[in-house]
Amino acid sequence: MAGLQSRRRRGTGLKVLEPLREADPRSIAGFRLTGRLGQGAMGVVYLGYRSTRPVAVKVIKAGLADDPYFRTRFAQELEAIRRVGGFHTAALVDADWKAEQPWIATEYVHAPSLLSLIEEHGTVSELGAWWLAAGLADALMHIHSVRLLHRDLKPGNVLVAGHGVRVIDFGISHVGGATGLTTADAALGTLAYMAPEQAKDSRKASEAADVYSLGATLVHAMTGHPPFHAQVVAQRTLDVAPDLTGMPRGRLYDLVAHTLAYEAEDRPTAHDVLEEAMERLLEEGMPTGSQAYPPLPKAFLTGVLERQAAPLDPPPATPSMPAPSAPRKPERRPLAQTPAADPPIPPQQDDPWSERWRGRINKRRGDYGG
Repeated sequence: MAGLQSRRRRGTGLKVLEPLREADPRSIAGFRLTGRLGQGAMGVVYLGYRSTRPVAVKVIKAGLADDPYFRTRFAQELEAIRRVGGFHTAALVDADWKAEQPWIATEYVHAPSLLSLIEEHGTVSELGAWWLAAGLADALMHIHSVRLLHRDLKPGNVLVAGHGVRVIDFGISHVGGATGLTTADAALGTLAYMAPEQAKDSRKASEAADVYSLGATLVHAMTGHPPFHAQVVAQRTLDVAPDLTGMPRGRLYDLVAHTLAYEAEDRPTAHDVLEEAMERLLEEGMPTGSQAYPPLPKAFLTGVLERQAAPLDPPPATPSMPAPSAPRKPERRPLAQTPAADPPIPPQQDDPWSERWRGRINKRRGDYGG
C-alpha cells in the first residue's frame, strides 16, 4: 500500500506489530486479525490468520467503500495481484471487492522494505545496486508480460529478502484491457520517482515509465536521496537533469542515466537492464547455481536476517485452535557468524544457468556508455 507507515524498534529497523484499535475488526471473512501492519490512504493492513500461516489483510476504509471510483480501483488492484502471481510479489490468498468493506488477503512477506534499510543503515554498494537492478528488472519484465504497469515503483514498495526482492503495492497499477480510471489531470504515483510523461498525464504511462522509476529507485539506494526533489507535478514535467550526486561514474552510472532519459523512447527496456546487470554480476563471480548471501552491506544483511528470524505473534486461540504455549526465544545465529564485511562471494562455478546468460549477453546490443 502506498504510504504504508508502521512503528519500528529503535535501532533495528524491524517493524513492530501495532495492537488492534477499538474500532478495528477482530476478523475478516474467517481471518483472525492479530494486529496492524500499517495504514495508507485507501485503508489499513492487518496481520491475520485463517490457518497457521500469516497473511496481510488489506481492508478499504469505510468512508471509501461507498465510492464507486475507489471500489473499482480496488477491484483493479485485486486483478493486478492475481495476474502477477507470487514469485516477484506477495501471492494472492483470498479477496472480496464486493464486500461491505472490500478486502484483499495476500501472503505476508517477512522482509524489510528497501526504504527502511536505507533509512536505518545507509546506502548500498555498487555491486549491491547491480543485484537490486537485476531483481527489479526481472520483476518488471514479469509484471509487463501479464499486461500490467506498476506505476509506483520506489524503495518503499520493494521488499528485500535473502533470496531476492519482491515488488509490492499494486494500488495504482494499470491493468491492460480494463477501463481506465485515470485522467489527464490526475498524476498517480510518487513524484520523486515518476517519469515526466506520467506526471503530465497518467494515461501516458508505459513500460518505459516503470523503467524510469527503477532507475530512480537505484539512485536512492546508492546515494540516500531520490533523483528529484519536486514538490508539485509541474516540476516533474520539465526536462531537468536528475541529481546523481553520490553515484560513482562508470557503467552503472551510465545505465541509470539512460533509464532517467526524458524521452521514453531513449530509455533501455527492463530486459536491457536485466542483461546488463547479470553481465556485471557474472563478471564479479556472483554465484548462480546455489543459495548465497546477496552482495549487500553487512548492516543490510543483518537487518534482513533479523527480520527473517524475528517471530510473529501467534494466532489468537479459538475452540479449534488451542492456545499456544509460551514461545521459546528464537535461536539466532551469533553475529560473529554474520559476514563481517560485504558477504564473501564463492568462486564462480560453471553451470547451465550461467552459460545461458553468457550466451545471451554476447548477443545483446552495445552497452550504455555512449
